[in-house]
Amino acid sequence: MHRYVTTGAAVVLAAASFVSNAQEFDANSLRQSQAELLLQIEQLRQETQQLRGLLEELSFQISEMSSDQKDRYLDLDERLGELVRVQKERSVASATDSQRLETPDGVSMAEGARQPSQPSVPEVSDQEAYDTAFQLIRERQFEDALVAMESFTRTYPESELVLDAKFWRGQVFDVLGRDVEAIEEFKALTLIAPDYRRILQVKIKLGKLLIKNQQVIEGQKILEEVITEAPESVEADLAKRELETAN
Repeated sequence: MHRYVTTGAAVVLAAASFVSNAQEFDANSLRQSQAELLLQIEQLRQETQQLRGLLEELSFQISEMSSDQKDRYLDLDERLGELVRVQKERSVASATDSQRLETPDGVSMAEGARQPSQPSVPEVSDQEAYDTAFQLIRERQFEDALVAMESFTRTYPESELVLDAKFWRGQVFDVLGRDVEAIEEFKALTLIAPDYRRILQVKIKLGKLLIKNQQVIEGQKILEEVITEAPESVEADLAKRELETAN
């Protein structure tokens, strides 16, 4: 009997020890989980700060870009104004030069005599002037763009960009529905610059406009030239399509 009581007590003690150990294990596990959770929260807080800093930096960059874009627009507008001013000065100088000139004493000089004059030098480069004019096309200020491109070709007759200026004048005339003037620009390009890098595009435009304006045979001939000159090109496919539509 005494032996059974002793055995029972041992079982009870073992069970109590097991429960105690289990509770201690659960407490340690809970503390570990809490520590890991706090670590994750701290990491998230740091990442949030980093993201906030990145957002502020991006906002600043966007603001800077917006300001820079506005400055560029104002700069282009100023350059165009300068280009127009230079052209006006040249026109005034030419008109003055054609009139009778007087000596410092007020005595009229002989008819046809000319005072020596210095050639006018543009104050901006041809690329800057061209970019200023082309910006007007991007902004769909087509009438102003036509004037600016024409002024560019007169002011910088030796520039490599003159052909591009004529090309875009033709394009703008086409957009505005001024077919006759567009045809004149594109025809001039085919005559003065047969090797122009955009000559196939020019011929496509010219052919379409001629057909549209009842000059069908001439328009078809130009489109056929495109197919013959560059049979594998995109322009050749466009030319074929236009010819099929015309027929």
